[in-house]
Amino acid sequence: MPSTPDSSHQPLPFKVSRWTVQRKLVLAFWLVSVIPTMIAAELAATTLSQIFDSNVRVWLQESTKIVKDEISEILADNARAARLLLQYTHPPSSNKAVRHDRLSSDIADAMGIDVVALIRDSDHKVVYSTVSDNIVEQISLAPDAVLQTIDVDGVPTGTVVSTFASNQDGDDYQLLVATYMDSSFLTSVADVHSLDLRLYLSNPKGFAEIFSSQRFEDRQPMVPHAIEQILRSTRQPSEQFTSRYSGLYWPILNDKGELQGVIYSGLLRHTSLVGLVNQTNLFTLIFLLGSVLSLTVGWLVSERLTRPLRGLSEGVRAVIAGDYNQRVAVSGNDELAELSSTFNHMTARLDQLHHLEAQLRRRDRLHALGEVAMGLAHEIRNPLGIIKTATQLLHRRADLGETDKRHLEYVVSEVTRINDLITEFLDFAKPSAPVRAQQAARPLVEDILGFCKPELESHNIDALLDDQAPGATLYADAGQLKQACLNLILNAIDAMPDGGHLTVRIAREDNYTIIGIADTGEGIAPDMLERIFTPFVTTKASGTGLGLAKVFSIMDSHDGRIECISEKGAGATFNLYIPAHGGDQT
Repeated sequence: MPSTPDSSHQPLPFKVSRWTVQRKLVLAFWLVSVIPTMIAAELAATTLSQIFDSNVRVWLQESTKIVKDEISEILADNARAARLLLQYTHPPSSNKAVRHDRLSSDIADAMGIDVVALIRDSDHKVVYSTVSDNIVEQISLAPDAVLQTIDVDGVPTGTVVSTFASNQDGDDYQLLVATYMDSSFLTSVADVHSLDLRLYLSNPKGFAEIFSSQRFEDRQPMVPHAIEQILRSTRQPSEQFTSRYSGLYWPILNDKGELQGVIYSGLLRHTSLVGLVNQTNLFTLIFLLGSVLSLTVGWLVSERLTRPLRGLSEGVRAVIAGDYNQRVAVSGNDELAELSSTFNHMTARLDQLHHLEAQLRRRDRLHALGEVAMGLAHEIRNPLGIIKTATQLLHRRADLGETDKRHLEYVVSEVTRINDLITEFLDFAKPSAPVRAQQAARPLVEDILGFCKPELESHNIDALLDDQAPGATLYADAGQLKQACLNLILNAIDAMPDGGHLTVRIAREDNYTIIGIADTGEGIAPDMLERIFTPFVTTKASGTGLGLAKVFSIMDSHDGRIECISEKGAGATFNLYIPAHGGDQT
């Protein structure tokens, strides 16, 4: 199929092969861990869900105890009130009745007792009551009828009933003490909006709700018949978990084991943590957390594995650009560490070969320069000698004027200068081999500074010897080394025309003794640093450009090296690296 002109501009399809190694490692790590993560998430979700449901059951059971404890507290209050009321509640025939009736009513109001009645056993007549007889007649005096439902002003009201036997004036009476479970019942849990506590008491139709801490619209007004049958038969709590409620029905039994009431404790699932904590949600949450953890660990591991590769990549690019001093960090003892170490050895070897190649090229140029110099010196010196001799003969003639003699002197002087320049050039092009010997470094440096002292003082330059390696030795030709140092000191003097400070440092590094010469002049421009040791390159108006090249040649013949550290406007430092010992001692 022929390609359209726009086909080359279409977006590339999604390909994992185009990903970086780190992304591929992260993906592989996640794929390997996804199945174990799913299994672990399923097991953890099941376990946590069971533990949570168990804790919910325990919490619901503890919640039902709030109702039971409240009923027990009401019964205890009834008993305390009864002990007082038995002292002041009397039948109308008693001469104490009128005086004590108001006191009994006050005691009942103060202790929160809703019904107080004195009923004679012989004819069940209510001889005293704080409420209407209609309410008293609804209350059963049976000993096991503690919880009852009565009609108060047309509203079914739960009532906690206590009866106490009494004998007064030879007649037996029952003191009835009852407390309503109205809106003030369980006010302490009304603020817990997700918790629904209900109390169901018996009526002709079954067990009807007479109290609820939360008035939810879909609450059960009656205990379901199936739940009622379970409670009657087992006399044990019954759980009911729906999409809306997590609930527990708790039976209230009398002394005979008969079902007298039911407490319901429920949690609304959609408004509480219970609705969120289920096996599916837990599995999803744990799986997502596990995946995030897996991806994070995978990223950290891949970062650790690919960091050396990125370092190697940057190192290769630096070597391609010509930076043979590039090194990568080596950590550990694995294959990547071995690769990094091999790369460092390779770059070190390339650096050596690069320097060796530069030295060979330099030696080849100097050799060719020396051959040319020998020919030129022979061809130039012969005419110069004839010119100088002829000029001197003319100068001796007595009939020449003073002006002519002075001109001839100029010619002799310039011929001499040209001859000296040729000699200097020949010394550079054809250097003599050094005659090296072991010697102390400090005396040699002190001798050089002493020789240069008058020149330094004449230019207002302070000289300082900084000996950081006492007892350091040199394996060198003293004459050539003095020549190299003198060239550097003279250059430093030229760099400080207004005076300054000259520091000569002696130090040790590995098998080399370092003689460093530092000035406080203007420094060397960055573009000149790479060329200052090239012959005929100079920044001086009257320089030949052979001084630093000669120093470089001397260091090269001594198996040493020279380096320059300088910034424009911050002075310059030249360090001569000279072998500290001969070849048989290194």
